[in-house]
Amino acid sequence: MKNNLFGMPLDAVKKTLVDLGEKPFRAKQILPWIYQHRVTDFEAMTNLSKPLRQKLQSIWSIELFSGVTKKLSQDGSIKYLFQCHDGKEVESVFMPMNAGYTLCISSQVGCAQACSFCLTATMGFVRNLTAGEIVGQVWYILNDQGIDRPVNIVMMGMGEPLLNIKNVELALELFFSPLGFELSPKRVTVSTSGHVTHINRLAKLEIRPRLAISLNATTDEQRDAIMPVNQQWPIQELLDACRDFPLGSRDRITFEYVVMKGFNDSLDDAKRLVKLLMGIRCKVNLIPFNETDGLPYKEPDLETLEAFQARLNRSGVRNTIRWSKGRDIGAACGQLAVKKGVAGATRVIPGTAC
Repeated sequence: MKNNLFGMPLDAVKKTLVDLGEKPFRAKQILPWIYQHRVTDFEAMTNLSKPLRQKLQSIWSIELFSGVTKKLSQDGSIKYLFQCHDGKEVESVFMPMNAGYTLCISSQVGCAQACSFCLTATMGFVRNLTAGEIVGQVWYILNDQGIDRPVNIVMMGMGEPLLNIKNVELALELFFSPLGFELSPKRVTVSTSGHVTHINRLAKLEIRPRLAISLNATTDEQRDAIMPVNQQWPIQELLDACRDFPLGSRDRITFEYVVMKGFNDSLDDAKRLVKLLMGIRCKVNLIPFNETDGLPYKEPDLETLEAFQARLNRSGVRNTIRWSKGRDIGAACGQLAVKKGVAGATRVIPGTAC
């Protein structure tokens, strides 16, 4: 059985080439074809000799997913449902924005975090995605949309990225490498519910993505009720890790705050949030809860939401109200979940090189 070259660690690619009697620099000739030109056929790699192409084809395949379906939102967003080769399924979202394109991708099938405001939690945890399955979501969407310029990638889809830290790190290497997607670290954001140990591990990477924290509460009692992870790493311990996280001169940590009616939308919550974030170079995304069947929370009243924002503004806390895209197709923040008979699609796309 051939090894899959797609998503393979760069060092492993170079080692395999050396074992074949080739020079490591061949990786510079091969990999940009895959990640930058989105070629999945060795015969199309015209800067390689025919004997080398045949040799590579004898040991490697280039495979992504076994199938892909998609749903189009009225706002132009597209939800992709990727079927992995073991039959497991995962969702991603393509979002056209005023300043370009943003891709919200997943790191796990399902999620073990059990956050009570997130539909993905109802799936439970199924398994981690491989590095190839993580970057494959980006590859496929870029190819499907015909995009040849840099995009923004947010790991805010299904799963907790820092509980799949090894494969996330391999994916980040492929996103940033000149042999891979060649993206700026400023274009890639990893979101976490607050796994302090792995936030500290992320902080030690030579090239770091941007960090986003799913906070959503201003007291431990409140956060315990909606995010079990808080019982292991309470708010203060989490914020201490954020204060220690190394930032570039123009970087900020993003705090995601899902605003739920009557739960965390009061002016007292806003005041506590200001106090909690004091001394952290950050911005806050206020995300009105996306109402979903099966979840008990409600979207906040607009007047209440604007009063909350005004309180942050008066204290100089940079923030924005982030209205989610794709609500009509279940693609908004907190709505991603794969259930039999639920994830219908408007069009079936044959999996490329699958």
